[in-house]
Amino acid sequence: MPQGPQGNDNRVKAKNFTNSGAYAPGGTANYTAAPVPPDTLELRTRLDELQRLLSQYADALPDAEELRQVTGELGAQLQQPEPNRTVVRSLLTALTTGAGGVTDVLAAVTGLSQFVNRFLH
Repeated sequence: MPQGPQGNDNRVKAKNFTNSGAYAPGGTANYTAAPVPPDTLELRTRLDELQRLLSQYADALPDAEELRQVTGELGAQLQQPEPNRTVVRSLLTALTTGAGGVTDVLAAVTGLSQFVNRFLH
């Protein structure tokens, strides 16, 4: 997307639509996305990195596919307005246990756990 004078321009321009969604020849509709909070970006980065490590070390993990699914469930839970703390902690425990002796995966899970626990009360 083009950069505006004030930084990122996160507007999406769709030609030929009106506000009602009907076509309007030559018209434009603008939608401005809300900025993503830094914590959301960091969470997404940590989850993506964990998924990458789970793929990288799949042969060394007892059940890498299950851990990838648990990571996906954790991400979905954390996207809810009010994540279930019990479920989140259970998923983090499952990831920690499943990481076993794979140091890079365990370090990523530990970092993710510490990050997430800052927000769970």
